[in-house]
Amino acid sequence: IQGYMRPLKQPENSFICDPSLVDEMFYQIPEILEHHEQFLEQVLVCVQDWHDKQKVGNLLIDSFSKDILANIYSAYIDNFLNAKDAVRIAKEAKPAFLKFLEQCTRENKEKQALSDLMIKPVQRIPRYELLVKDLLKHTPEDHPDHPFLLDAQRNIKRLAERINKGRRSAEEAEKETRVLQEIEAHIEGVENLLNPQRKFLRQEMVVEVKTVGGKKDRSLFLFSDLLICTTLKRKSGSLRRSSMSLYTAASVIDTASKYKFLWKLPLEDVEMVKGTSQATNRENIQKTIGRLDEDLSTLGQISKLSETLSFPHQSLDDVIKDLMAAVHRELAEKQSLSFSMTFLPTKLELTTASAENSFIFEFTAPDARGNFEQAFEDAKKKLAMNKDHWDPEFLKAIPIMKTRSGMQFSCASPSHSCPENTYEVWV
Repeated sequence: IQGYMRPLKQPENSFICDPSLVDEMFYQIPEILEHHEQFLEQVLVCVQDWHDKQKVGNLLIDSFSKDILANIYSAYIDNFLNAKDAVRIAKEAKPAFLKFLEQCTRENKEKQALSDLMIKPVQRIPRYELLVKDLLKHTPEDHPDHPFLLDAQRNIKRLAERINKGRRSAEEAEKETRVLQEIEAHIEGVENLLNPQRKFLRQEMVVEVKTVGGKKDRSLFLFSDLLICTTLKRKSGSLRRSSMSLYTAASVIDTASKYKFLWKLPLEDVEMVKGTSQATNRENIQKTIGRLDEDLSTLGQISKLSETLSFPHQSLDDVIKDLMAAVHRELAEKQSLSFSMTFLPTKLELTTASAENSFIFEFTAPDARGNFEQAFEDAKKKLAMNKDHWDPEFLKAIPIMKTRSGMQFSCASPSHSCPENTYEVWV
């Protein structure tokens, strides 16, 4: 609150971060702080008047059996992903905010970043549970505080169980964020990888079989909603590293190689070519090769006919020559593609939904191809199932000026399924 929220809430610092995003980042934090400050005041009074029969269990019962506290913590945990997303949006929107975060991290005594601090309220209640358990170990059963501590332990345990599910989700989201940050740091040129709904699934070292240029080393990064392809340089030197060291992606990706971003595609736009589709593709390519051969024959006949013209025809000869060169290039590409589509168990073909682009990758072993194929299909199924249930990504808040007293506003969002190729708007 002192290092981040209050400075960002100052009107003169509004250029650093949109005020609505600040509210989202620190949602329920002042309420949580106020509760613990009140508890601290009660504990201090108790300690100042300490004696052998003094009780603290009653303070714990009063402070941690209130429904309002459970509601505050539940609201904070439920909003945790939104708060993280607000930080991401602010970073992308304003470089000044990123500089502000870096400066605050340097000034923090424990060098903790904002993301490290945001997880702490989620971890607080389970620590109180351990504290009461420890107090009971050192409190005799005949002490006046013992029954109060037992009651406090039960209340705090219930509260902890109520929010524990949300805590695990928040910590899992934090772990996923760190993985995405590390991957983003290792891939040169990739941007906007962080997304609260995105999970990293697997990396595969492959060889792309190209129609022109032969074979190229590639690395595929499969996410729950995205496929990224990069160039690959093995046994590289130093890599650009993230500052996140507690949980890194070093255990899940090969950090000994260097990657450069080539392309990324939404997973819902990528299809795996299988069975009859592969046969159909090969058949279509063979037909194209046949038509190109016929075109070359026709152009040869036109060239011979042009030689019989008495009128100057240099410009026609040039056009025929250029056209024949273009057909030869296209024919060479299709012949190379036809050869590459002699599929081995290690090869896999991916195509975009519109079939505008097609990619053929060769894996190191049939098992590697099979594992990737299974992960790809599972991700596609989950994506289709969750598509209608995901919360929308927050884009921006739009200020509306109230120009007269009593003015009312209303807004709407569609409740029907959207037509194809349109986007639903949530307001």
